[in-house]
Amino acid sequence: MALATSSRSGATVTVICRMPSGLVLDLYDEGVLAARAQATQPIMTPPVPKESIRLAGARRDPRYHKRENIMLGMGGRTEVSADFWEVWTKQNANYMPLKKGLIFAMPKESDAVARLSELRTERTGLEGLDKDKLPGVTPFDKEDA
Repeated sequence: MALATSSRSGATVTVICRMPSGLVLDLYDEGVLAARAQATQPIMTPPVPKESIRLAGARRDPRYHKRENIMLGMGGRTEVSADFWEVWTKQNANYMPLKKGLIFAMPKESDAVARLSELRTERTGLEGLDKDKLPGVTPFDKEDA
């Protein structure tokens, strides 16, 4: 799997991934995909991506502590070729994590981190449950109080 950090133009973007474990972005040759779609016989092998990038997830955020496991407001940062990001977002425009803002890109890391801080209170739905607010569950130390 290639970790593309430069492009023909040399420009990169900082991609923020708010999903806990990250995500792999695969870029496919559109001509090959079109040919597969037009094939008269089923093709039983999956298409082969021409390039892949692994995004760091929220657990890779510098503020994340494994013991606390607080995911709200966290996001992994990955430098990605601007060309790759542009083509990938076109191929995957309806991908729900992209549409919902679970992954997004900014030209500069400082802009991406600023956008992430704007989203710090917006839940993704992938955060763990708050152990102190579970309905019907009373911690042992609070029963005897």
